[in-house]
Amino acid sequence: MPYILTYHDVVPLERRETVGFTGPTAARYKLTPEAFREHLASISGTHARVGLLDDDLPAPEVALTFDDGGSTGEAIARELEAYGWRGHFFVTTSKIGSPGFLSAAQLVELAARGHVIGSHSHTHPHDLGKRDPRVIDREWTESRAVLAEILGKPPSVASIPGGLVTRPLIESAARAGYRVLLSSEPRPTPRRIGTIELIGRFSIWATTPAATAAKYARGGALAGLRLLLEWTAKGAAKRLSPALYERARGVRARL
Repeated sequence: MPYILTYHDVVPLERRETVGFTGPTAARYKLTPEAFREHLASISGTHARVGLLDDDLPAPEVALTFDDGGSTGEAIARELEAYGWRGHFFVTTSKIGSPGFLSAAQLVELAARGHVIGSHSHTHPHDLGKRDPRVIDREWTESRAVLAEILGKPPSVASIPGGLVTRPLIESAARAGYRVLLSSEPRPTPRRIGTIELIGRFSIWATTPAATAAKYARGGALAGLRLLLEWTAKGAAKRLSPALYERARGVRARL
């Protein structure tokens, strides 16, 4: 059972509005390069086996994932490779080649170096699980088709933008052909739902200390409890009113 950590962009403070999604909400998840190196050193210090979610490889103890597809993906990959690790890069496919995001050629290069490229939907709606079923289907199928054209084969792994899990979203991902779906629920135990394996992840914020990331990697129950309580409260708010939740999230980020 791997413990999966969710990162986003890694960028200096003065450049964080030039990489990936912009605005105060996105900034809350962006680590500086110095902080990211501290995280990797702390995770390495646990001696946990960092690897990939791949049926052809031994199950890792820890997996590192990077959402959105920001242009610092190559720099992130180099930091991982210094430890002999590989990561999962989940891409918002409508943004490929846009300013601040990875290009198609960069995705091909990352895949050639052994990193996993997966879907993070096509346009990154934060409330994807609450959208019309036709919208959900389009987000998963278009994203998978774009990555298949770029990489030569369709991805089998996807992560949910916004993290909201609903039955229609899971069923749509299965119809699109995905095998593994990663949520933001900080529960490591996988759940089998039809043909989909749903796995939770531990979210890393810009303010998350390196020592806390190491505790997540070790499966520390107390370290994950706060995340679980927060995720439960956020999930309830999203289900009640996704639009109101996003407005409150933006206000909180600015504060």
